[in-house]
Amino acid sequence: MSKKMLATVALAGAAALVLAGCSSDSSGGGEATGEPIVVAANSSLTFFPEAPQAVQAVFDEYNAAGGLNGRPLQYNVCDDKVDPAASAQCQKDALSAGAVAMVGSSSLLDCAVNWKTWVDSDMVSLQGTGVDPYCFGTSNVAPANTGPFFDAQATIQQAADDGGKAICVLATTADPSTKQAYEEMIVNWEAFSGEKFAAVDTSAGYGADYSSNISGLTSSASCDSFVFLGVGPDILGMINVLTQQGIKAPVYVQTSCYYPEFAASAASYGGTISVPAEFSPLDDASNDEFKALMDSAGVPQSSFAQGGYLAAKNFIQILESIEGDTVDAASVTAAAKGMTTPDENPMRGNSWIFGEGESHQANASAWNLTAAPGSGVWTSNGPWVGAKEIGFKPLAVAK
Repeated sequence: MSKKMLATVALAGAAALVLAGCSSDSSGGGEATGEPIVVAANSSLTFFPEAPQAVQAVFDEYNAAGGLNGRPLQYNVCDDKVDPAASAQCQKDALSAGAVAMVGSSSLLDCAVNWKTWVDSDMVSLQGTGVDPYCFGTSNVAPANTGPFFDAQATIQQAADDGGKAICVLATTADPSTKQAYEEMIVNWEAFSGEKFAAVDTSAGYGADYSSNISGLTSSASCDSFVFLGVGPDILGMINVLTQQGIKAPVYVQTSCYYPEFAASAASYGGTISVPAEFSPLDDASNDEFKALMDSAGVPQSSFAQGGYLAAKNFIQILESIEGDTVDAASVTAAAKGMTTPDENPMRGNSWIFGEGESHQANASAWNLTAAPGSGVWTSNGPWVGAKEIGFKPLAVAK
């Protein structure tokens, strides 16, 4: 993978000044024109473009309403290309630019690469799409989303609740810590449920041909359901393999697959596909403000966009709670860790708070949806399930 250091870029057709929702502390008198407050993000844009685009849209709205006492939010987004060296350089660029926080980052490896830098720099990251285990196991990070490990366990529990007795799992992993976290989660679920998986494969990479992986699962077990863990394009590849092999067993996937185009692309599959949404279903009324803003900004509606939107809103809540006139990384971090009033946005199934702590699983709820064979659309089922219902335990990470 390329080690080329990547320049910081601005997203979604805005200039360097970028914008966010109305507030009681904004100047309220036209577009913000004061000294910019720099905010940054490190993202794997090939996989998660919508999250920082959604942040951009929120910041655009905020700046147009006056920003923070006339100061606009300047949003610098860097594409890490899923390259650890590039991710580290992205973070150095953010620090050099004077960023006060990381907001809406959506990366396959950002937290694993940069978490210690955030601690050492007294900076917080409000991930739009937290992915690797360090996003949920360190003190200075609180993602908007549930993350792939809570999400994976909710996916598996749904397969069991639907009657799966021979569940086969195929997971894509980008790095050793993610592989270890998936394997830890699998052990935790077996202990919680008292059940054993029929077969498990955590060796798959991103963008691979999954024919041999699936053949390996089916040759070692009579799988009555499949749990596929990974991002949407890869999961579609796995489902295509099932179709080619004439398999029609139920498939359970992660929130990364919860977007309209995925359901449409998988319509030819002969079995039911289920997903646990990290946020409320896109067609639910709780998303009306989100959808209106995304439509006006031309941002595709997806769970990634929901995460970016909520991360931006939570950042503004924290920003406006700062006492005094100094807005820097230290004051934002103090406000985030001192947060006592949770966000009760109905787009989540639980209240969200940053606060103190050595780890943050701030979003811990999921909502089930299904796509029937041939339908090409997601159907909302519910209800919300939390950590207790799925037996989720916080993941341990090496520090």
